[in-house]
Amino acid sequence: MIFVPEREYWSERQGRAPSAGGLSPDPLKKLVLSTLDEFTQRYYFQEAFGYYCVDDGEVAGRVGSDVPAWFLRVISRENIWPYTQHAVGWDDDTLFDVLEVLHDVISKPVDGRYHDFGGCGWHYSRFDRETGRAEYRHALNQLLERYEEPLSINTEGEIVHLAPSEFIPLLSAPVPAGIDIDLVASRIDSAKRTFERRNAALADRRQAVRELADVLEMLRPEIKEEMLPKDEQELFRLANGFAIRHNNRKQMRLYDDAIWLRWAFYVYLATIHAVLRLRARQAASPSAPTV
Repeated sequence: MIFVPEREYWSERQGRAPSAGGLSPDPLKKLVLSTLDEFTQRYYFQEAFGYYCVDDGEVAGRVGSDVPAWFLRVISRENIWPYTQHAVGWDDDTLFDVLEVLHDVISKPVDGRYHDFGGCGWHYSRFDRETGRAEYRHALNQLLERYEEPLSINTEGEIVHLAPSEFIPLLSAPVPAGIDIDLVASRIDSAKRTFERRNAALADRRQAVRELADVLEMLRPEIKEEMLPKDEQELFRLANGFAIRHNNRKQMRLYDDAIWLRWAFYVYLATIHAVLRLRARQAASPSAPTV
């Protein structure tokens, strides 16, 4: 892969770097396509899309012999493969769709044979998909996080809004085991997926915050035990008073939705995890004092 030194250079240290405001779409696409070239040259797409052999001709990969038709079936888009011929005409949605699809099929070549006749090249027979995907995410995230609207490709292969660094551990934290664990975990996962989605509208983010508020409602008995009554009241006043959970004439609406919804999302998520962990600790040590 391309070596990128992990340090700041002169203009960046002075706050005047060309990319200080984030990469615009065209430079991002240029760098992303260069990264795809690197993976292609190292045979990371050979298992999926096959290869050409001077003896055997076109050898199909896992997706079949008609790769353009396969992309049409998967993402309902034409003029995708080979990307070297078509990418110049892609818009952002097409580019990000393709990057997600390639995450599903990329694999690191592990074992094969070198066909030296006519300089044919490597023909691999064994691949490591998980390692290939991890390397792919690492390479792309170095670029996506520099986009004018910072993004990230997660372990599910979905391109999402990049959370502030201090909140990344919170978003990836597992839900502790306990009562209704499956229900709580599924509601939290649903809220996170909705909130982080790249094209999430304000209505989507409000729905994600509402879903977390509903989880807090489910945990209200635990909150009453673990938190001061006034704190509990403030949590639900926030949800009910700022046009998140219900609709009535008394609700406040004159606030910056984008800023406050993001703030409320992380506050609610952190509160849920705090309550669940306090409950898990008490279940493990019933005699431990409540903090």
